[in-house]
Amino acid sequence: MRNSDLTEIVASQIAAIKLLVGRIDAAATRNLIEMILQADKVFVTGQGRSGLVAQCLATRLAQMGFNVHIPGHATCQRIGAGDLLVAISGSGTTTTTVDFARISRQAGAKVIAVTAFGKCALAQLADQVVVIPANDEDIRKKCKYIVGPKNNALFEEVMLLYADVLVYILLERKGVPKSIINQRHTNLE
Repeated sequence: MRNSDLTEIVASQIAAIKLLVGRIDAAATRNLIEMILQADKVFVTGQGRSGLVAQCLATRLAQMGFNVHIPGHATCQRIGAGDLLVAISGSGTTTTTVDFARISRQAGAKVIAVTAFGKCALAQLADQVVVIPANDEDIRKKCKYIVGPKNNALFEEVMLLYADVLVYILLERKGVPKSIINQRHTNLE
């Protein structure tokens, strides 16, 4: 691979990311932030690569002092009324993620769906939907380096940046100094 190939691919992805970020509904993001701030416990889930992004978000929330859990982990507590599930799925149809959303709703918890598709099984179960439209046709045409059947690499790249933005906003809203992240960073490495 030539450096020019690498530069072209990265430039294409950055252009697509800029386009996608401009389409994320600011009101949906504000609602998501408020729901996190009001929740007794926050559960963050996703499968595969979306699950890795979910773990990144859960880690940062825990470092900020939120009572946060990842479904399926041994230390995960029971979800119930007053709690929140943040469910991340590019397709919005991942069976485990949709099942966790259904169980959360039945237990009286609120559900936020973060997905590439506003009309999907996960979105139907959600109190709030944040759409990261990685599969929009015009984006697919502009981004010639699509990985996966539903442009999922682009979804996950944007989701990782979006999670970091949520962290910055939540730090400001909670009045927590950024240094708290370092203080609560694991020392069991």
